[in-house]
Amino acid sequence: MFAMIFGALFWIAGTHHVLRVDARVWRDPERADRMTAALTGFPLGTEVRRGLVRGTVLNTANMFLLGTSLMCGALWEQQGAPGEGILFWSVLACVGLTLVSVVLGLAVIWFNVPTRLVPPHMRDEVGLVTRKLRERNLRRS
Repeated sequence: MFAMIFGALFWIAGTHHVLRVDARVWRDPERADRMTAALTGFPLGTEVRRGLVRGTVLNTANMFLLGTSLMCGALWEQQGAPGEGILFWSVLACVGLTLVSVVLGLAVIWFNVPTRLVPPHMRDEVGLVTRKLRERNLRRS
């Protein structure tokens, strides 16, 4: 029961994110700047917060995938069938896609790739690891 509720909440949050947050960040560079400044709850630095804003599409995908996996898992458990049905494979697919999305999110934060998943006005930015490597190479020169 709680899994269904949390799954529905993830879907509601994902829908809000698609309609309000992602659309605005994708179009408006100032909105992305304000959002970066507003993420003060992450103690990992401005570069990481900026990377999280760049990867907002992947964050939204994770919300939908987690919500779907929770709901499919709850329905699979309610069926009481221990066999591998469609719900079982749906949960596994959602978990696998969530892991892929997390890895892509880290790639966006660290290297700002793949650029197709980054808002157009943020595609020229340098990722966290790329920036650190460039700074280190400049100090060596």
